[in-house]
Amino acid sequence: MKPTSTSIYTFQDLIEGGFLYVDKTQYVYELVRYPKGLYFLSRPRRFGKSLLLSTLKSYFLGNRDLFKGLFLSSQPVEWKSHVIIHIDLGDRKAESALQFDRALCEAIDEQAAIHNVRLSGQDATSRFRELILSLTKGGEKVVILIDEYDKPILNNIGNPHVGEILNALKAFYAVIKATEPYQRFVLLTGVSKFSKISLFSDLNNLTDITMAAPFATALGYTQEELESYFAPRIHELAIREGVGYEEILGNLKSWYNGYRFEENSDTVYNPVSVMNCLSAQKFSNYWFETGTPAFLLDMMRNQEYDIAACLQEPVTELSFSAYDVDRISPTPLLIQTGYLTIIRSECVGDTRLYQLGFPNREVEQAFGAYLIDSYSNLDKERVGV
Repeated sequence: MKPTSTSIYTFQDLIEGGFLYVDKTQYVYELVRYPKGLYFLSRPRRFGKSLLLSTLKSYFLGNRDLFKGLFLSSQPVEWKSHVIIHIDLGDRKAESALQFDRALCEAIDEQAAIHNVRLSGQDATSRFRELILSLTKGGEKVVILIDEYDKPILNNIGNPHVGEILNALKAFYAVIKATEPYQRFVLLTGVSKFSKISLFSDLNNLTDITMAAPFATALGYTQEELESYFAPRIHELAIREGVGYEEILGNLKSWYNGYRFEENSDTVYNPVSVMNCLSAQKFSNYWFETGTPAFLLDMMRNQEYDIAACLQEPVTELSFSAYDVDRISPTPLLIQTGYLTIIRSECVGDTRLYQLGFPNREVEQAFGAYLIDSYSNLDKERVGV
């Protein structure tokens, strides 16, 4: 039985360390099989976005040995080393446009150092463009992987300087559109989708696969994957809990399954939560470890948001669309952060309506506790889970 890890998000480290890896490379194949691909994918936190990017990075470095025995290894794809720009904005904190530009410059300079390129641009936008053009002088096309593209915005909701940061980020992402002829592959991931960033206005050549049926189960574990890869640990948990195998499967589903990213697709488990449960051999609310953005709770309180009405009244596809940072509604944020998901849908005339709900017991408990904490003087530890 292979060891599991909820703290390793590097594909190479998982494989070389002999850790359990749920084979998701069929989705990697769908992304890389064509000569060119430019994509955007949104998923809640701790859902495997970083691991997906790392898996793609290993493929584009031509590390075929790492994929031995996995789906991708048997497919007719080109195993060639590419030039890769891999930027993670998750830890690039800044509270002003100037600080953000410096943080971006640091990220770009780190990539330039990896490729032994010296940059002379005076700001992040010019340095990013310079890096791409320098790496493709010999005619080779570049691979661009950007993780948590939206974190600088989410960290500054309510900050009076958020508009300046937004403009800086817009200029930065505009470089991707301008240098499209030099790109082999692009994937940007994040939690939210903002419409005033060039990513979703000027940068209209990205294919948004967030709610695309072929990729609905690309992240997270399906029921089949759970039972196939984790059967020994599920049996151990059943023995520890003193119940039968089928009952423990039902409990796991109630606690951690329920996320649906396309109306007709299978639901998936939160991969980190279910792996934590099976590793610790204990049912618990692991969602608390992800935290809840304070601005989301503040927004709900300030807008007097009626969560009960949201759970009763169906919404249209507009609730899943991009939105302006200065006109944010709680509903799309609750969906994109994983607090609400699609329970069912139906077409009424020409309009598809979606019934929303909490995906599972874990999220519903966490949401209730954080909401009480926000609306009262009680802390979430006292309201219980």
